[in-house]
Amino acid sequence: MKKISLIMFFAIISFVFTMHLSALEGYTTDSGIRVRSGASVDSEAIDLIAYTHTVLDVVEDKLYNVGDPDCSSGWYKINYQGSERYICGLYVSLGKVPGPTDDVNTNGFEARIGATGVYIRTSPSSASAGYLALPGTNITVLEENISGYGCSWGWDHIKYHDNKDGYVCSRYVDKHDDIIDSDSEYEEVLRNAGFPDSYIPYLVYLHKKHPTWNFNAIQTGLYWDNVVSGEEDKQLIQTDVAAFVQNFNPVEGYDWYKSTNAVNAFYLDPRNFLTERFIFMFENLNYKYDSESTEGKENLTLNGADKDSEQTIKYYNTVSSIFTNSFLNTEEYIYDYIDAGYKYNVSPIHLASRTHQEGASDATYSAVSGTETRLYGSYSVYGYYNMFNIGAYNDDVTNNPVVRGLAFACGSACDFYDNYERPWDSIEKAIYGGTHFISAGYIAEGQNTLYFEKYNTSPTSRAYTYTNQYQTNAIAPCQEGDTAFEAYEELGLLDEEFEFDIPIYLNMPDNVSLPNVASLINSLSSIKIDGKLISGYDKDILSYDIKVSKTTNSINITTERDDEKSKVSGDGEITLDSDSKTINIVVTSESGKKRTYIINVTKVEDTTTVEDILSKLTFKTDQDILFNLSPNMQVGDMENSIKGVNDGALIVVKDSEGKVLDAGDKLETGYKVQITTLSGDIKEFSISIIGDTSGDGDVTILDLLQVQKYLLKEKNFDGAYLKAADTNGDGVVNILDLLRIQKYLLKDLTF
Repeated sequence: MKKISLIMFFAIISFVFTMHLSALEGYTTDSGIRVRSGASVDSEAIDLIAYTHTVLDVVEDKLYNVGDPDCSSGWYKINYQGSERYICGLYVSLGKVPGPTDDVNTNGFEARIGATGVYIRTSPSSASAGYLALPGTNITVLEENISGYGCSWGWDHIKYHDNKDGYVCSRYVDKHDDIIDSDSEYEEVLRNAGFPDSYIPYLVYLHKKHPTWNFNAIQTGLYWDNVVSGEEDKQLIQTDVAAFVQNFNPVEGYDWYKSTNAVNAFYLDPRNFLTERFIFMFENLNYKYDSESTEGKENLTLNGADKDSEQTIKYYNTVSSIFTNSFLNTEEYIYDYIDAGYKYNVSPIHLASRTHQEGASDATYSAVSGTETRLYGSYSVYGYYNMFNIGAYNDDVTNNPVVRGLAFACGSACDFYDNYERPWDSIEKAIYGGTHFISAGYIAEGQNTLYFEKYNTSPTSRAYTYTNQYQTNAIAPCQEGDTAFEAYEELGLLDEEFEFDIPIYLNMPDNVSLPNVASLINSLSSIKIDGKLISGYDKDILSYDIKVSKTTNSINITTERDDEKSKVSGDGEITLDSDSKTINIVVTSESGKKRTYIINVTKVEDTTTVEDILSKLTFKTDQDILFNLSPNMQVGDMENSIKGVNDGALIVVKDSEGKVLDAGDKLETGYKVQITTLSGDIKEFSISIIGDTSGDGDVTILDLLQVQKYLLKEKNFDGAYLKAADTNGDGVVNILDLLRIQKYLLKDLTF
């Protein structure tokens, strides 16, 4: 018992010592990553790390079991919940977790897709194949106003997603220089109103085109980085562009994916939407009440809106325009929207746009058809309506958002509440009750623009920042703002007086664009000098010290790229015109992101490496383990073997407590040895004694019992101890190793 306790004590001390000296910070680059007891998927799965960017305590910058068919990169050893564990290196990056805006594209733009629902065509024709582009997609215009079919404004020939060719209707292209302007007098007005300079050129242009528009700077008091971080993991988009999504695991339906912080940053930046079309996401959504009294008037809506007033007529015509070709385009339903807005202080245009955006202007849509037959658990939702898809999301009962939304509309009969005029068993009730919900939950709570409903950064909101957000669709404000613009334009109302509440954030970059679609990969799979791979090469390690002979005049550096689209400079034939030289190898990704590998070359008299020495001995190495050492070997025996190959080598052996050992001390499994050559090459290994699984330097009945327990899956080995158990060096521990230890104890075999 004393021996076992002592071994455990040494193991604990050794672990602490190792962690103290060489621990590194790393993080996961994907979600759902297994932590295992050993460097193999055959090892026990200890836990699952659920989230991307989880911080890891990496023991050292070495990879184990490189080339593993299940984890080709090899496995990192990590300190996890007080024990040394392993995690596949394919899903780990060394260094600090990227900040929320580290990957944001801060380049400006020449031109962008300036509307929603825009298809980039393969030819200047709306009949040709099309790709649905996200609003704000950066483009390069090659040729303007080409004649074609299906767009009376003409077609622009463009490049998009860095190098793809296409055509887009000129009406839906925003060229940067066409949507900005200057006016020193009005610029000063905007500055005095609280707008930063980066907002001003766009607002000047809009003011010149629409002098009746009023712009209000809403000082949120929030720092830009905190805003992007606060909205992380809360936004979804539909796209097939890998650079825009965290992964292609659907969160809703079959094609709604979590967007990256870089995409979120683009749609959060108000400056990207200060255009004639998208500005309506900042329109104040409160009802515009008539200044005249309705006393004595008879042609009123149920709650008192004057049907004959100029404002009501504008609302009527605009709502009707939004509902063109919809079953809702009737006098009854239009006045329902107006009257509900009047009652609850919400713009009817916003309500109609929201219905249209949700697909509820289509009579066949199950949320408004009243004919949904699927159950919410055991509850029927047949005969209920939800004009705004309120409460429509997946939950533990159903994976169908519409069904849950109808259960919400059902109220207490479906185990929900009966507030907001529920149950909504008619379209009229769904309009009034839904409007009440939107008003009470958003507009009356200080979230009175499409933008603030989606991204709650409003300083007047009663809800916590980044909560109480109406949808997960990242581009919803663009879509609804676009819908409102189209309706206003069709009715000739764009020159009416509008109020726009535009948020201001602190410490914003000059520009934010959607991420480059070009590859970000800028790493090298190998760096070789004169055909030989740099010792200890790892693509995430950026600096190497190389020793060459005094007589060396040049070296040839060859590299292999992880991505063929990246470019490399600084490699090739390098002249060594001094005793030391620093060589910078710069890898530039397709997107322009650079990574620099630094190679410090020093000329020395003796270029022998540790690897050169060990290759001439019976000792063997596997990553950082020195094995195939015989039981009862002393420190001096190892020193003599190494110095017999290279007399200038320095050998330092430490026990589990970090104490430096003398020549007469016995070597034990788990001890550390550091070998330094005259060339300056340094390597540290864990020692593994054949058969010594207990770590006492000898092979005893205890080791036999431990291997037996391992085979019965009652004990686990890893690292140097696993090597010690593999007595014949065939890479596995099996019954043959147990028999070999038994023979050793019977003196029928020597190690």
